[in-house]
Amino acid sequence: MRSSGTLIALTAAVLASSPLVAAHSHRLDDAHHLRLGKRAGSGGKCGPSAGNAVCDQGLCCSEDGVCGTGGEYCSAPACQLSYGPACDGNQKPTGADTSKTPRPRFGNVPYGVDITSCTVKGKMALTFDDGPYIYTSELLDLLKKNDVRATFFIVGNNGAKGQINDPSSGYVPIVQRMISDGHQVGSHSWSHADLELSTAEQRTSEIVNNEIAIASILGVIPTYFRPPYTSCGSACYDALNSFGYHVVNYDVDPKDWEDGGVKAEEIFSGIVMPSNPANSAFITLSHDIQPFTVHGFAQYMIDMAREKGFEFVTVGECLGDPAGNWYRDPSTGAAKAAGSGPATPPQRIETTSSSSVAPSTKSSSAEPSTSTSATVTPKPVPSGTDFGLGKNNNSSRSSTSTSASPTLSSSTSAPTSTSPAAGSAGSRVAVGTGVLGGNVVLGLLLGFFGLLFFSLN
Repeated sequence: MRSSGTLIALTAAVLASSPLVAAHSHRLDDAHHLRLGKRAGSGGKCGPSAGNAVCDQGLCCSEDGVCGTGGEYCSAPACQLSYGPACDGNQKPTGADTSKTPRPRFGNVPYGVDITSCTVKGKMALTFDDGPYIYTSELLDLLKKNDVRATFFIVGNNGAKGQINDPSSGYVPIVQRMISDGHQVGSHSWSHADLELSTAEQRTSEIVNNEIAIASILGVIPTYFRPPYTSCGSACYDALNSFGYHVVNYDVDPKDWEDGGVKAEEIFSGIVMPSNPANSAFITLSHDIQPFTVHGFAQYMIDMAREKGFEFVTVGECLGDPAGNWYRDPSTGAAKAAGSGPATPPQRIETTSSSSVAPSTKSSSAEPSTSTSATVTPKPVPSGTDFGLGKNNNSSRSSTSTSASPTLSSSTSAPTSTSPAAGSAGSRVAVGTGVLGGNVVLGLLLGFFGLLFFSLN
């Protein structure tokens, strides 16, 4: 028995000091902390209600906790980022990393505070959110016909519509046309996630990923940003301030997204008709993903505001900000006027398995090809999504969003260089050897008890 006890102690000491055991124990801790303990396939249950099960690669976890693909499962803010690797918000665009771009201040418009109205009287800034989409080209035609300049707050990858800087999506020439037609382009986040309910890591990813996409199309980063759902608390404003953004909301919301825009004309006229351009100015909100807006309401706003004597301008103009301040150089951070495209081909950013931001499911080149993209017609989003169907795309959301749930990785979600971040290799080892380590340890334990049995007999 003494020899058996010695054998037990010796074996336990060896196992305890084994790297395999250490890796396995670390893996168990990671599984609890990173929500990687269970996996679920298509149609399977995911999220907190399913024991924190994570969908397989290429799948999204819907708000109802079901794994699948398409807008119903993958669109922000419903897609549960921590449990759906393919959520719109977890995809990563190709292009040069902007997370370390300097953010010098220029001009007189304040940074990181809520701006809701024009400072130049007699102006009206029409703003369109959530695009580009299948109706945006028609809206650009309408604005050009009416000689109206507007502002587009664009989203990089929402509604499962495809990434805007992917030539196969057809959006590259549309975004470039916004600039060539004299409009202003601002950022509206990468996937239209609720930034107030997002973690700091997710918030950074939403800001920077959209910068990467826009810079790869236009060669500049916008200095104007509109938070989705106008949901932005102190942490959100601090983040936008640190990235050098003017935060622009609005003072006219016709609710063109609500019930097919049934009350939009009444709301708009009720605000504009009693006003006087001599002492009034407005920033309006509408959406180029809404057919109601593009196919009638935009013209209604133009006609009524012109009848009252308002001049249509961009947001930057209505704030008295020179056009040279609306964008910054993605490398130096200096003020830079927007052109027709990037001066040099952007770098392709590779992702590692330890990143919380999953690689794009599309195979897009690093440099958008205008000639190729021009022949591509954007397609409607997959069926099953509320995107562009008169649903609420911009109103304040309840606090039940899952965006703030724990992320898949403890590494930063801001874009990284092509070299793995410090510690990422270790993270991959821990994840990759968790099951293997468990099997080896189990085998050693069974062997030990077998030896113990024979020694006692």
